[in-house]
Amino acid sequence: MKIKILQLLKRSFIWQIFIIVCCGLYALAGSLINVNRFLQYDLGYYDFGIFDVAIWKLSRFQAPIIDHFIVPGKIIFADHFNPSIFLLTPIYWFTSRSEALLIAESLLVGLSGYVLFLIGNKILKNYFLSTSVVLAYFLFIGLQNAIYSDFHELTVMTVFLMLTYWAMFNSRKKLFLLFFIITLGFKESLFLLGIGVSIFVFLYKKEWRKLSIATFLASLLWGFIAIKIIIAGLSPTYQYAPKNIGGITDILVQMVSPLIKLQTLFWTGLSFLFLPLFSPALWPLFLLHYSHRFLTEGAIRWDLGLHYNAEIAPTLAIASVCALAWIQKGKLHKLSYVIAFLLIINSLFLHRFIFHGPLGLAYHPAFYKHTNDFAFLNKMIQAVPKDAKIAAQNNLTVPFLHNNVYILRDDYKKHTPDYILIDARDGQSPGNYLGISDIKNLLQRLLSDKKYSIYYHEGDQYVFKKVN
Repeated sequence: MKIKILQLLKRSFIWQIFIIVCCGLYALAGSLINVNRFLQYDLGYYDFGIFDVAIWKLSRFQAPIIDHFIVPGKIIFADHFNPSIFLLTPIYWFTSRSEALLIAESLLVGLSGYVLFLIGNKILKNYFLSTSVVLAYFLFIGLQNAIYSDFHELTVMTVFLMLTYWAMFNSRKKLFLLFFIITLGFKESLFLLGIGVSIFVFLYKKEWRKLSIATFLASLLWGFIAIKIIIAGLSPTYQYAPKNIGGITDILVQMVSPLIKLQTLFWTGLSFLFLPLFSPALWPLFLLHYSHRFLTEGAIRWDLGLHYNAEIAPTLAIASVCALAWIQKGKLHKLSYVIAFLLIINSLFLHRFIFHGPLGLAYHPAFYKHTNDFAFLNKMIQAVPKDAKIAAQNNLTVPFLHNNVYILRDDYKKHTPDYILIDARDGQSPGNYLGISDIKNLLQRLLSDKKYSIYYHEGDQYVFKKVN
C-alpha cells in the first residue's frame, strides 16, 4: 500500500491537479473577499476607483481622466505611468460591473502561482519541492495583503513578472522581451525592477548577456521617459521620488530606521525560511526594491501591508527555487525535502497564528453575514439617479464609478454636483472621509446651504439635491 502511494505521488497529473486546485481556490478566495468588501462599501475611489474609472473610460474610447487630489481632471498618467493596466480593458466590453476588475486581479495572481509551479518543475524537477514554494508564495502575508487591498497595478503585475522569469528559464527570448516590457509598463518605478531582472539574467544566464545589457539600458530609458518626460509633462511634480537623502551614513540609517523596516525584512525572510539569501544573483534586485521603498517617505510603504510587497513576492519565490536547486546539487541534497516540508509548515503557521492572513476571511461565515448589514446604504444609493452629477464620500462613490461621480470634498461646490451623498455615522474608517476634514461640520454647512435641499434622509444618511 505504501509503495502504491509513493508511486502515485510521483505521477505528474496528480500534482498538476493539486496545484490547479490550489491556484483556483486562491483566486476564488481573493475574489470572494474583495467582491464582498465591494458590497460592504469597504472600497473607495482611492485607490480602486482610480483604476476602475480609467479602464472603464478607455473601454468606451474616452480619455482615462480621473478625479485626484493632487492632479485633478487629468489622465491617470499624471499620477503614475502604468499603460499595462489597459490590457484589462476588454473586461468592460463584456460587463459593466466594477467587481469584474477585482475578480480578474485575483485570477491573475492565482495564475502566477501556476507559472511558478512550472518554473519550479523546470529547475528542480521535483513536484513536491515546487509545490512547497508555491504554497509559501501564496501564503506570504505580503501577497495576501496585496490581494486584500482591493485593486492595484502591482498586484496584477505578478503574473507577468512570473512569466518573464518562466521565459528566461525556458530560453524563450521573444516571450521574455514581451513579458519584460509588459511588466515595466505596470508602473514607472518598475524600471528598478527591470534593472534588477537584467542583472539577474546577466549573472544567471551567460548566453543572454548581450540581451541583459540591452534590457538594463531599456529599463533606465523607461524610467527616464516615464518620470522625467511623461509624468513631468502632465504633473507639476513627481510626488513619489525619494526625498531628503543625504550621504552614505544617512542612507544606511534610513534603511534600518525606524524599526518597522527591519521587522519587514525579518518577517519577509522568515516567510521563505531565508532561502532567498542563498540566491546571490538576485541580491541586487532585492537591494533596489527595498532601497526604493525604505528611502521613500510614507510609512505605508515600509511594512507588509497594502500592495507594495506584491512587486517583490514573485522574485522571493524564484530566489527560493534557485536556493533549493543549489541545495539539491550539494552533498546534503536530501535536506531539500526537509526544507520543503518545513517551508509548508512555516507558511501555514505564519498565516494562521502570527499574521492571521486576510484570505482567512474567505472561510469565515461572519464575514459574509456582515455583507447583509449594509441594506441601509443600498437603500440610499438606489434613491439617487445614476445619470446625474454626483459627489459622494470616498466609499460611497463605488456604485457610481461608471457614471459622473466625484469624491466629496470640503469644497463641495467645486464640481457643482446635482446630488451629494453623506453617511455621517460615527466609527467609520478614516478612508471614507478622504478630502473631508470634519464630516459633522460639512453636514451642517449643507443643511444651511439654500442651494441644496434634502432629497433623502434616514438616520445618519443624507442625500442633498441641488436646487434649480
